[in-house]
Amino acid sequence: MTKTKFISFILILTPALAAAASAQTEDISPGTISSFQPQRSGDRVEDAYNAGKKAIYDSNWQQALDSYSQVVKAGRAHVDEALYWQAYAQNKLGRPADALNSIAQLKREYPRSAWIKDANALQLEIRPSSASKMSGEGDCELKILAVNSLLNTDPDRALPILETLLGNGGNAGQCGGQVLEKALFVLSQSDSQRAHDLMMNIATGKLHPELQMKAIHYIGIAGHHEDLVKIYNESSNPEAKKTALHSLGISGGCSELLTLSGPEKDASLVRDAIHSMGIAGCRSQLRDLYGKAASADAKRDILHSTIVSGDTELQEKVAHSDPDPKLRAEAVKDLGISGGCKQLTDFAAEKDPEVMRSAIHAMGVGGCRDQLRDLYSKTTSRDLKSDILHSTIVSGDTELQEKVALNDTDPELRAQAIKDLGISGGSSATLVKIYQSNQSADVRDAAINALFIKGDAHSLVELARKETNPELRKQIVGKLSIMGNREANDYLMEILNK
Repeated sequence: MTKTKFISFILILTPALAAAASAQTEDISPGTISSFQPQRSGDRVEDAYNAGKKAIYDSNWQQALDSYSQVVKAGRAHVDEALYWQAYAQNKLGRPADALNSIAQLKREYPRSAWIKDANALQLEIRPSSASKMSGEGDCELKILAVNSLLNTDPDRALPILETLLGNGGNAGQCGGQVLEKALFVLSQSDSQRAHDLMMNIATGKLHPELQMKAIHYIGIAGHHEDLVKIYNESSNPEAKKTALHSLGISGGCSELLTLSGPEKDASLVRDAIHSMGIAGCRSQLRDLYGKAASADAKRDILHSTIVSGDTELQEKVAHSDPDPKLRAEAVKDLGISGGCKQLTDFAAEKDPEVMRSAIHAMGVGGCRDQLRDLYSKTTSRDLKSDILHSTIVSGDTELQEKVALNDTDPELRAQAIKDLGISGGSSATLVKIYQSNQSADVRDAAINALFIKGDAHSLVELARKETNPELRKQIVGKLSIMGNREANDYLMEILNK
């Protein structure tokens, strides 16, 4: 093709190419094409863009505004992002109206920009009341963000918005109740009398009964004890009363809980009050209550609350001096849970067997290994030693179990220690050694059972291969036959193939 013909061909195609290009870019938002333009080194727009980023990082709002405004005016790359940061800086400089104008420009010129969501959030921070107009019922995330922004808003300005949300016209189902719940929390932080009255209307079930328990909880977080007492006394709803007690516990309302528990006839609410006193750490009040309580059940509830409050002093006092052996035993158990190992040692020599057994069990729960080992070495009672061995299952003291299994002169205690080793997951090597070094049928039987409990088919197969006693070998094979283990099954097939 000659040069003249080629130029003519291009001129003919140019209108068609332009039309095609126009069709392909028809849906692209203004300014987008400029984003693909290559940038030259030392480009003023790029320099302004980078300077704006640094200024935002340094919280230099005026410099950020100046830099990003240059990017916006240039109308080339990054304009949508620059509009957002321009609005952000304007808001920081106390120019909310200008910021809203920048946001409006961003939405108008770049409706599909990735910065729209951030712009919406900024708009809600500047003007929270625009949430419903902006997002209707669909964008719950923005509505929740709008309510959260009220925490940093002038209370006089925020309260009417909260009243609208939480008043009779409020939409309880909005965003699964999340918007109202957030609004309720913001309301609970206000010192305004109007806010207090609205909060109490919800907490007493007059408005939004579905939020009543949450309102009581927030009142507790705010530490308004008088309001919680009023709710408790005036409510006929047991759940509301229970929530008020729990909220008093969270907020440390010790004297109020003690006062409310006194005349209460409902035993379940008394228990809730006592439990809440434990949460609040009301040690002196619980001690006073224990001294006045006539019911063993009430005293037991108080003892249980000492586990939460960590009052080992009351536990020890009851364990030493209460005339009821069952309550003394209960106090001893609680001492174990609370980690009172030193105090528990004294109770192991108790004359009352229930208290003594409770002390040993509690030492196991409390992980009092040193105290239990010392007690085992000093006692001559087989029953007491047996109780100590049982406690090692809870404390996980396989060392004491192994020592007794290998060295104790009492075959019954050795057999028990071996059994406990199996339950506690003791060493298979130790159990095999015990089996091989003892001729006692009881001890060997205990070792086989312990390996079976551990699920150690390998060790049992090895013992069966070496065992010359037909009865013992039969016993081991019997255990292997019900283990469902591959190695055990292979050995059983080996027997069948002989």
